[in-house]
Amino acid sequence: HDTAHTSSARSQYENNGYATFSVTWSFYKRLHRSNNQGFTSSAMLTQDHQQKKYGPCRVLFYLFSAVKVVERLKEQEELKPLPSAVEGAVDEPRLHNPLQRMERLSTGWFGVIMEYEGVLVEGTWEAHINAWLQVATEFGYPRPLGHLFRRVRGVRDEVVISRLFNWTQNPTTIKQLVARKVAIYDELLGGRQPAELLEAKPFLETLRRYNIPVGLACALPEKRVKEGLSRHNLQPYFNAVITAEDSGAPEVEYYYMYAGQQIQRPPARCIVVGESNTSVEAAHELGMKCVVVSGNNPVYDFVGADLVVRNLSQLSFLNLKKLFAEEGLVQPRMSPEEEAAAQPDDDDDDFEFDDYDAEGPFAARGRGAFF
Repeated sequence: HDTAHTSSARSQYENNGYATFSVTWSFYKRLHRSNNQGFTSSAMLTQDHQQKKYGPCRVLFYLFSAVKVVERLKEQEELKPLPSAVEGAVDEPRLHNPLQRMERLSTGWFGVIMEYEGVLVEGTWEAHINAWLQVATEFGYPRPLGHLFRRVRGVRDEVVISRLFNWTQNPTTIKQLVARKVAIYDELLGGRQPAELLEAKPFLETLRRYNIPVGLACALPEKRVKEGLSRHNLQPYFNAVITAEDSGAPEVEYYYMYAGQQIQRPPARCIVVGESNTSVEAAHELGMKCVVVSGNNPVYDFVGADLVVRNLSQLSFLNLKKLFAEEGLVQPRMSPEEEAAAQPDDDDDDFEFDDYDAEGPFAARGRGAFF
């Protein structure tokens, strides 16, 4: 620093009362020797400063004006890459309403798909098995094996006869077998209808209180199901009812997928409430959660389910929300504009054969030589 700056600094600090502050020359020399450790000033003191005439003022000015610490990153410290999965699994970038997007990300945004027998009304599975066995005896068809009966649950009667039991492919015969099976089933029940389970209506009331859409999916005839819902006054609780007439496929997954579309919920935010391992397998195949109502069956038979309860009274709204508490993130999805920009140009993929037809060993034979 030149003399003018030094004089100005000296008078400034003396006027402010800093002249009485004492800093020894040995301290300044130690400070100056530490230049290689981060201090950038290399100014040397004059003889005046060595005699400490302006020592206190000069040292303070040195500290506040010439000292600079250089911050460096350590070589071993590496920057970690940013996470790629940063979006919610059910987020919809196409929604321009931020409140709707926030609602979708909450654990309280989901739908419920329920089965009919064993969940809403008492199960009559034994009557179904005995009816099929009696039909096989009357019409001379081979009796189904036990493992086939486990696949029958959730499948409509026409598909059971033609694809699972493989009795016949004749549509007329299939209708006769189905009519006879229904008649035997009604005889076994003695004219009574399955009773409503006491826990069903309070559970449906809870879902209605929290504005949770509910769908019914089963492979029974539409007439039988809707009569049962009307008899027990359960029809107002359901936003959609999917029955045997809505599907010709043997897979149970179709009923669940169609019900999820009707209640306007993605598979990742649908909960299937069923009674068998068939429901568990079908729900997990679609990416849905599954809650099994075991009833009198052992709980350990349904180890694949997300949640097992004895009856619907043990199933609360908080239990349903917790099923989505550990929902993972996904990679960001592109907007429609970004998807359109990312599509390859078809003009670049066109391959011209003109240059190859005019030259080479295939020139005389023309374009047909390549085929």
